[in-house]
Amino acid sequence: MKRTYGIAGNGRASTHLQAYFRLLKVPYKLWHRRIGSAPDAVLGGCSTVFILISDGEIASFISANPFLKGKTLIHFSGSLNIEGACAMHPFMPLCARKLPLEQYRRIPFALDSGASLKRLVPEFKNQVFTINKEDKELYHALCALGANLPVMLWQKAMAGLSGFGIPRAQVKRYLQASLNNFSKNPARALSGPIARRDARTIKADVRALGKDPFAEVYSVFAKIYENN
Repeated sequence: MKRTYGIAGNGRASTHLQAYFRLLKVPYKLWHRRIGSAPDAVLGGCSTVFILISDGEIASFISANPFLKGKTLIHFSGSLNIEGACAMHPFMPLCARKLPLEQYRRIPFALDSGASLKRLVPEFKNQVFTINKEDKELYHALCALGANLPVMLWQKAMAGLSGFGIPRAQVKRYLQASLNNFSKNPARALSGPIARRDARTIKADVRALGKDPFAEVYSVFAKIYENN
């Protein structure tokens, strides 16, 4: 008989976990604040409960719900160490849309040292790696840095370049070429004035951005590369 998992929370992480479970035909019960029932009424019969709420609320949620004691508790936070709960961080930026089964199966999970995916969720055959508890904050900071800052830069470039009448499809191809360069050779993916350390052009670019906060971002990035 298949175990029925519990899921607390209904944000993006929960939406993807629910989709993965449905594709695998794994039963689950979902609780969130808008359903009008107490957590124990929905999740009390589940031996394993995923707590997929805001990081800052996970520990207090566990403390406020004594029925969770003795259950296997799992959270998706990449940075937190929470007593009585195991971290299982999806090492993949989760998009707004749901994914097909083969893509869910390719998502690696970062587990706490000593944890076993086979014991936590035997239905999952995903690849895993472990992160020591003392390294988790740095690990998560690097994940957030790599997954979000480039997107913010691309959003800025998209908005600005589209203002010159350049079709968004062409801007996307321009940015995709940069990502392709990184995929092929990360160490030599930079191009333009930063790559060639062209101080005059960099200065002109920063001046052209004027009081835009991204002027300082551009300048700092150029200095970091120059000093490496």
